[in-house]
Amino acid sequence: MLRAVVLGFGVLLMLAGALGITLGAGAEMLGPLIFGVVLLIGTVFEPYYKHSQRAGADEGFTPTGERFFDPTQGNVVEVWYNKTSGERRYIAVDSKA
Repeated sequence: MLRAVVLGFGVLLMLAGALGITLGAGAEMLGPLIFGVVLLIGTVFEPYYKHSQRAGADEGFTPTGERFFDPTQGNVVEVWYNKTSGERRYIAVDSKA
């Protein structure tokens, strides 16, 4: 639901910016156009980013046993740690498991 709202808002901003530039409003409409494009790109590619984080958890990462509820994602997150790099990853736990 939120994803659809953000996509719709991005499309509206992009169209308003393009229409404003076309009708002669000038450089003032460049901001909404660029912001709309950034919203669209970020929302469209977000699932691929989440998948790459989840897939990389087994590449030298081990679970720490830490789990907590992340209100921003709305689900339980598990902490994974890489001893060689010191990097920590927070991976959403599949609620079906």
